[in-house]
Amino acid sequence: MKNLYACMIAMVVAATSWAQSSVVTFNLNMENETVSEGGVYLGGGVIGGPTEHQLTDPDGDGVYSVDVVIENGTTGNYIFLNGNCPDWSCKENLQGLPCSDPANWNDRILPEINGDMTISTCYGQCSEDGSCQAPPPASAVTFRVDMSEYTGDYGVVNLNGSFNGWCGGCAEMTDEDADGVYELAVELDNEMSYEYKFTLDGWSTQEEFTEGDPCTSTIDGYTNRALTTGTEATVLDVVCYNSCSACEGSGGGGGGGNDSLFTLTFNVNMEMEDVDPSGVYLAGGANFGVPGDNQMTDDDGDGVYSITLEVEAGFSSFYTFTNGACGDWSCKENLAGLPCGDPNNYNDRFLPEVTGDTEVSTCFGQCSTDGSCEVITVVPVTFKVDMSEQLVVSGVTIFGGSINGWDNTATPLADDDGDGIYEVTVDLLPGGHEYKFVNSGVEEIFDPIVHGECTVTTADSVYTNRYLFIDEEASVETIAYCFNSCDVCTPDNVMELGGMDFQLVPSVTNDIVELRMQGANNAPCELTVVSFNGALIERVTLPANTPVWTLDMSAEAAGMYFVQLNMNGVVATEKLIKVQ
Repeated sequence: MKNLYACMIAMVVAATSWAQSSVVTFNLNMENETVSEGGVYLGGGVIGGPTEHQLTDPDGDGVYSVDVVIENGTTGNYIFLNGNCPDWSCKENLQGLPCSDPANWNDRILPEINGDMTISTCYGQCSEDGSCQAPPPASAVTFRVDMSEYTGDYGVVNLNGSFNGWCGGCAEMTDEDADGVYELAVELDNEMSYEYKFTLDGWSTQEEFTEGDPCTSTIDGYTNRALTTGTEATVLDVVCYNSCSACEGSGGGGGGGNDSLFTLTFNVNMEMEDVDPSGVYLAGGANFGVPGDNQMTDDDGDGVYSITLEVEAGFSSFYTFTNGACGDWSCKENLAGLPCGDPNNYNDRFLPEVTGDTEVSTCFGQCSTDGSCEVITVVPVTFKVDMSEQLVVSGVTIFGGSINGWDNTATPLADDDGDGIYEVTVDLLPGGHEYKFVNSGVEEIFDPIVHGECTVTTADSVYTNRYLFIDEEASVETIAYCFNSCDVCTPDNVMELGGMDFQLVPSVTNDIVELRMQGANNAPCELTVVSFNGALIERVTLPANTPVWTLDMSAEAAGMYFVQLNMNGVVATEKLIKVQ
């Protein structure tokens, strides 16, 4: 039952007045697509996550539909997805089309909602009547990358780009003649612009370019290789990995371009840390892999861990140090808000071009350049979250990289005075800290646009978390924002409808619930039932003077629902919980 309740409250944000809401019907023509077995979905922007609303095609005509209740006045972005992909890799590609918003991941733009409406279009196109144009002419483009001068470890070379949704490991390149050059041919629309890069083992390692490099373009802060297709099959020139040019010579590091080799030594002082039994590692960027790939050693036991590599002249890369071999990066040093952490590259350090034998000495989690560590006083931080509008079944916790290594059960919050505000005090170092609250095992889920004022989003647009920057202060206390919100909670009082209100009996049910009127009911009422994520379940008009109305919820999934009555434009809403 605990797990059931935890499921029921997933992503529930406090109900606000439904007085000004409308039903928007989304119709999506999929006739040009091979529909994924995972289904077709509506999400993104003001709609929500990548599987927020599933569209269905009951009559098999290739048009998938869903009804969504949206508050009037709402506008923003949305997108369709062909498949169940939490990383958004299966979203439609609207890049360069007039219906896309290039400032918001090329998502569609939702017109302002002022009444019930229908939106009909074609997947990956901009039609407004639901029709689909024939797929544009396409030609094969063969991508080729020379890995002969890359010295790191890897298993698979992948091609990632706007044409495959930056899908990670889906497009594997091959080297059939074992000459170090990997190839892959892809059918691309003619006379279109695309972005792409070569990666290793999915997204374990990727190329890193600087804005202005001749083979690249920079869009929304991301610098990738650029390509404009022609009208015939094309075989692209061979390029060196992480370079705009062909490889020269042999050996060397990821930079490519000449035969001069230099030694590169990293030293990190761990005197302020409890070193993990699995070791200390150099990781990150396009060249140093994941935690566990490049172990550093402390041969003389002085607390300074080192590693020496051989790299080519001109080599440069982002990098970081990790205290442990953690596959989820939870053990990496926290440089958020510090001058040596690049916020556009996961707060990693940056190594400028190597022009000779180079030694880098610093302190774990600090920015010293001589290997010394500064004693920094921790700051007691009291985190607060208002759960007054939530159902708490099995407790509230907080998790974050610098708080507990992203362990969502390790740090519980308490509500000792029963006012609905849960809190906990944690000692943290000055700097930036990302975190989320968890209600009964279900974490907050944020939209980078809707919740931008209190969150930050990782450079790969995958994770959006709350963010707190701490100066060297005596103590810090956060504002008790509402769970899953950047605002304080508003009172959730019972509303009356012209001298009449209603209650649900029971309010927790597995099948039948009675809607009982209390007070005047001398006019017809519109009854609407919606799920917690806005999907329309039922809409019916109740005759005047109806004292009791029966709802049958037996066929609905377990979860939270909102029951709304509208009489003469005045609206009241009650919450209903469905259990199995």
